[in-house]
Amino acid sequence: MDDISTELKKRLQATSRQLLVHALEHALTKEPTENDVIQTIVNLQASLELLSKLYVLRREGWKFVIDPKFHSQKESELLAAISTGTIKTIPFWKSRELAAETLYLNDDDLQLLDNFQNRRNQIMHLGLTSPSHEILNEAIWFLVRIVQQLDWKEYLPIHQQYLSNSLMHVIGTKLFKKLVTNTCYVNESIDRAYELYPDSVTYCFECGNETLVITDADDYLCFVCGFQVDTDAMGLIDCPVCKATRSLAFDLLNIECNEKLDGKCCRCKTFVSVSRCKTCETDYATEQGCDLCRG
Repeated sequence: MDDISTELKKRLQATSRQLLVHALEHALTKEPTENDVIQTIVNLQASLELLSKLYVLRREGWKFVIDPKFHSQKESELLAAISTGTIKTIPFWKSRELAAETLYLNDDDLQLLDNFQNRRNQIMHLGLTSPSHEILNEAIWFLVRIVQQLDWKEYLPIHQQYLSNSLMHVIGTKLFKKLVTNTCYVNESIDRAYELYPDSVTYCFECGNETLVITDADDYLCFVCGFQVDTDAMGLIDCPVCKATRSLAFDLLNIECNEKLDGKCCRCKTFVSVSRCKTCETDYATEQGCDLCRG
C-alpha cells in the first residue's frame, strides 16, 4: 500500500472505530435518555461516513476518496494536507454510492441508511426533540445490516481476524458482552444470516448463536461475533448428543492422520470424538460408527 493510502487508512480506521464504540455505548445503556438517542444517531452516522470511505479506499485506491482537484499534487504535498486536515475528500453521498456497488442492500437497508442520515441532518441543522427510543433498536439493525458489511475486521491484526470473537477485539470485551446479550442484536443477526445464506446457517463455534454461515468466499462466518475460518480447516457434522444439524465442529486438516479427534458441538458445547471412515472417507461421531457403511 502506498504512503497516501496508508495514512488515510490509519486516520479513517482509528476515528471510525472510536465513533462506533461511542455510538454503541449510548445505544446499549440500560436506561436510555434523549441524549443517548441523539448521541447514537450522530456517532453511528459519522462512523458510517468514515467506514464507507475506508471501504472505497481499500477497493479502489486513494484517488476515489480524495477530491480530484488534489490529484495532481505531489505525494509530499498530499501527505502534508492529510496531516494538517486540509485535504478534501469525496462527500458521503459519493462514498455511499461507490460502496453500494459491492454491498448487499435491500429496500429495508436503504431505508435505514436514509433514516439515519436524515435524523443526523435534523440534529445538526435544525435540532431534534423527543426522539423515539425505538431508534436505538434501529441502530442495532443498522449495525447488523450495514456496518457489518464494511470490513471492520481490517482494524485488527491478522491473528484476531480468524478463529476469534473478532468484534470483541474491535469494541472491547465489556461492550461486546452487552451487545451479544442484546436480544435485538442476536435476533436480527439470525434473521440476516437466514436472509442471505438460508441453506448453510448453523451454530457458531465461538458464541454458540445460530448465525454461522458459509459465505461466497467459502469461509465460515458468524454474523454475531465475527468468528471466521476457512471451510477447508473446520469440519461440521450432526451432533449425536443434542441432534443439531451440522453443529459438531472438528479439525478437518488433521482428521485424516488421526484415528479420532475431539470435536465440540457449537450448540450444546459437548465434546465428542470424530473419526474418518477408512472405507468411504466419511467423517462421523466415533461411537456411532459411519452412517454410510459402518466402517
